[in-house]
Amino acid sequence: MDSEGKVKPITLRIFMLAGAVAALLGPAPAMAGDDVALDYGQALRRLNERSGAVQGADLDYRARQLQAQALRRIDGPDLRLNGFAGRVSTSLSVDTSRITQALEPGLAPVLELLPPVPGLSLPEIPDTIESNRVFNVRSLGLGSVWPLYTGGRLQALKDVAAGRADEAGAALQSARDEAALQLAQRYFGVQLARKASRLRAGAVTVAQEHQQMARKLERTGLIAKVERLKADVAVDNAVREAARAASDLEVAELALRRMLAEERQVAPATPLFVHERAVGSLASFVDAALASNAAWKQIEARRAQAAASLKLQGQAFSPTVIGVANYNLNRGGTARANWLVGVALSVPLVDRVDRSRLGAAARLEQQRVEVAAEQAGRDIPTLAESQWRAMDDARQRYVAMASTIELAQETLRLAQVSFKNGQATTADVNDASLNLTKAEIERAQAAYDYVLALARLLGTTGTPERLAELARSAHYVVELEKE
Repeated sequence: MDSEGKVKPITLRIFMLAGAVAALLGPAPAMAGDDVALDYGQALRRLNERSGAVQGADLDYRARQLQAQALRRIDGPDLRLNGFAGRVSTSLSVDTSRITQALEPGLAPVLELLPPVPGLSLPEIPDTIESNRVFNVRSLGLGSVWPLYTGGRLQALKDVAAGRADEAGAALQSARDEAALQLAQRYFGVQLARKASRLRAGAVTVAQEHQQMARKLERTGLIAKVERLKADVAVDNAVREAARAASDLEVAELALRRMLAEERQVAPATPLFVHERAVGSLASFVDAALASNAAWKQIEARRAQAAASLKLQGQAFSPTVIGVANYNLNRGGTARANWLVGVALSVPLVDRVDRSRLGAAARLEQQRVEVAAEQAGRDIPTLAESQWRAMDDARQRYVAMASTIELAQETLRLAQVSFKNGQATTADVNDASLNLTKAEIERAQAAYDYVLALARLLGTTGTPERLAELARSAHYVVELEKE
């Protein structure tokens, strides 16, 4: 009775633990057919197509480009067709008083010589003659204006628009670099979580095998009950850690799927990787960062805008010479064709805006950009160097941990053999198993740190898309089942 009462709960616990492990390992193959397998390059292209930040920056860049292109002919001539049709009412007033005064001395002698005519009286000439006229007016002509000289102001406007477009392009690159880094974190974070989940599930299997051995040895009287209970506790702890790892994996997969705006689960096809040697020298990455970094390109664009703005304000009082032409197309009737060609000159003398202060502000803005450029010239190489060293440290840590894992594997094997022979305790086996799992997870973490440091470094140099290419040339690959 008592033995049966003890065996029944133990058997139930075995079934429950087996079910938990099956729940951790079983659903993955069943859902594999519904997953979207993407390598890192495909995921990056999909992110650039669907990221709101990238798309917004791209739209802004395209708009700035169109604005700059719209100003390309701002210093050239234009041609307009001008037309007017309407009805005009006007009043005409003619002063005739002077005419009367001029005619009266000459007409008086003549009138005196004429015989008088009964009933005839000559009308008096009025002093003014007024007339109201209403008539239709039609006008059609071609007009053109051509800025001949503006002191370089129009060219400065074009330079400002081009600088704004370049700045928007640098902002687009920055948005893509940041999106690529976030993708690397989530994409390879899923791979790290998958590896950790598999390792934790493997630790459950090792703990269960040791539990079975402990029960056999307990039944034969070779170990005390407390050793078997320690084995039970080790299984419970392993299952708990495996469940936690599985939960972390689900969260990482959900974050990746939502980032890529996928309805189905995303299965990363590019594993964690590490290169045997550094993928490039420190000096080469520093030079690339100074040449292609997005922040540096933004500073260069702002520098061009500041120089153009200073030129624009500096030529505010320069004369403006404009060519003007007009040709009247009216034909027939009282309208006759005419044309006009001339040059208009404008020299500003007094302006409502204090141009000197605007010029001073433009010079201060230029100085601010130069200060930022000087600071960036120090910060960008420092950032690239720190990222390169972090990448190389992670690479060396991954390579160096191979011996640690080999030692942990051998220690676990010896602990299991010694336990069978009664020369080791359950604690020895559990410690050896935990040390092996910990070492394998730490090595996978080192690979993740390497990939992430490499992604940051490539983002600093403006080439985040190279990560997919470098993944294919890696010497070490962190596989899910084994390394």
